[in-house]
Amino acid sequence: MNDAHLLVVDAQSLAGRAAHVANGDVSNGVRLWCQMARGAAMDIGATHLIAAWDHDGGTFRHALYPQYKHNRTGGMRERISPIRTGVEGTGIASISVPEFEGDDCVASLMSRFRSQARITLLSNDSDLLQFVQDGVAVAHYVGVGKGPGGMRIKPWSAQEVEEKFGVSPALLPSFKALAGEVGDDIPGVKGIGPSVAARLLRRWKTIEKALEATQFISARDVTARLAGQQEHVRLMLQLTTLRQDAPLPSISLTECALTSVAWPGGSAASAATVIVRSAAGPGLEDVPFPD
Repeated sequence: MNDAHLLVVDAQSLAGRAAHVANGDVSNGVRLWCQMARGAAMDIGATHLIAAWDHDGGTFRHALYPQYKHNRTGGMRERISPIRTGVEGTGIASISVPEFEGDDCVASLMSRFRSQARITLLSNDSDLLQFVQDGVAVAHYVGVGKGPGGMRIKPWSAQEVEEKFGVSPALLPSFKALAGEVGDDIPGVKGIGPSVAARLLRRWKTIEKALEATQFISARDVTARLAGQQEHVRLMLQLTTLRQDAPLPSISLTECALTSVAWPGGSAASAATVIVRSAAGPGLEDVPFPD
């Protein structure tokens, strides 16, 4: 591996926040998106960057479970689309894949390039925390000066993930399959919340072992709540597990070089620590990422 450091951006997450702050001002939305992405790249010393977006239309998850994200209105996507166009106009490498979500593209890009570069994933979606491991870093954008050492980002360690969720990063998909994910309309398993899900996974180590255990445990054991739920639990796990095999378009690491990006005004290095407030709303650092 050379000294390349690739920042893979969950572009939809950043664009949702930028669109909220810009409030219809597309140019400002593009500038804010680039300011976040470039600020993160500067903080980690990235040499390459690629943006992964959601694709219009349904995904394989909707085919598996039609209720998936059924409470989303779609209005935010309409506000994000012109921001994507502007971001791509800067020369930032950008992809999306039909029937896959941006998170799956992030995971697939990680899988493709991890032998060629150090990888950092930038997203405020907790789903990507399942990839916190040696050789892969996952960071949230938290705002100017709010990260460790004055950074704009907060990198996650495996220990921090475990302290927050009660399970190791690799078990996060199983944890969410059992406990559910309200923002994505994933119901999980009836009678199992976050604390019980974490207890079951710490005890049985995997979902499959927990399901097997229902054949011999007492009805009073909390594991019994999984009895008869095998198909449902496995379906939930398909929804919460990010795919690393999305059919990505052909793109090389060279095409992701930051040196080819023409950053818009307002996101130059000298101004990267300055948030220009939109007249329509609060400053970027005051707005949480949407679910």
